[in-house]
Amino acid sequence: MQDQRAFLISVSFSVLAMYLVYQYISGQEERLTGMYKKTVSVVRAKKDILQYASIRPTDIETISVPIAVAPSGAVDIKEDAFDAVAAVPISQGEFILDNKLISKNVYSGLESQISVEKRAISIPVNVKSGVGYLLRPGNRVDIAAHFEYLLPAPGSNGKKNASEVKVFLQDVLILASGRTIQTSPPKAVDQDVIRSLRGLKDDSLSKQSDSELREALNYAKEDRNYQTVTLEVTPQQAQTLVYVQSLYGESLTLLLRHNDDRQLESRQPTNLSRVMGPESYLNKPRASAPIAIPKYKFFDYVGESSVPVPAGGP
Repeated sequence: MQDQRAFLISVSFSVLAMYLVYQYISGQEERLTGMYKKTVSVVRAKKDILQYASIRPTDIETISVPIAVAPSGAVDIKEDAFDAVAAVPISQGEFILDNKLISKNVYSGLESQISVEKRAISIPVNVKSGVGYLLRPGNRVDIAAHFEYLLPAPGSNGKKNASEVKVFLQDVLILASGRTIQTSPPKAVDQDVIRSLRGLKDDSLSKQSDSELREALNYAKEDRNYQTVTLEVTPQQAQTLVYVQSLYGESLTLLLRHNDDRQLESRQPTNLSRVMGPESYLNKPRASAPIAIPKYKFFDYVGESSVPVPAGGP
């Protein structure tokens, strides 16, 4: 009887233990399924990014990963990393984290945005030379100018005027337009501002979405009446730009290019002859003027007058 009772007790405890284990495993399975089944978007590097290099759209990509493996501080929107500077070297496949970026934004100084061994220089622009004031930080431009100079005139000691248009700098990064270093501030800064706005008791704000509030913040931070743009150049390019600006500053023109277009091309200068083409009268060969044949004369020593010599002789 006692053996049977002990057997039943042991069986009961075994069933209870199995039930508890089952409940624990079920709970863990549900928790792990929720952690690994639900995914979030994160940004990672498509190739190696050097320290202090600007991050371009082609350098990064967005992927989905389980919440459990998503690192803290990971950037989840590609646009938040565009044109930021890598604070440390970032390897291919590595997640882009907030603490690895130096954001180009209105709250940071310009000196942190300049690449190593580069310089920042500002040039004046107007609605014509500045692409209608549509240039923004992060854009890349070519720079052209109209050059006028004197050339020695053939067959004389004088000089003649000549003029050409030349694209003398290519693929130059714009660091700032006016005092705006970046029109779109980093996400974390705007989120703090938006949370502060949400805390205000204002019905008009409560009806606006976060994207609308962020757009309003970005609009307010833009300098739409800028008179200069600041460029990132090498020291040699800076010397060239200062020289051209000093002599031909009124003709400087910026040419906006696609951010992914990094190709440098050797372009011939453009002058009136090239614009008009070979069919123009300007470029057609001209017939030379006929050479005048001098009329020979002799002195008669009698009438003291010069007498023309006939064609057949005197």
